[in-house]
Amino acid sequence: MEIKVGDLVRIKGQDWIQKPLGIVTEIKHLTHAESGTEYTAVSAVVAGKSFTFPDEAFELVNSVESEKN
Repeated sequence: MEIKVGDLVRIKGQDWIQKPLGIVTEIKHLTHAESGTEYTAVSAVVAGKSFTFPDEAFELVNSVESEKN
């Protein structure tokens, strides 16, 4: 399942972050200039602080409800 802005996520493997749940605030699709490798960076606010990790570092806990018109 794809992570979207507003989703509740858990940060995996980052034990130094004492509160692992956060809200996704930004998703960026990036390309490394030298190698051409593409990846996705996800930013989330956890306990009032912003963290950015690769998308694989996040586990979806609850998806945001989107309105359909």
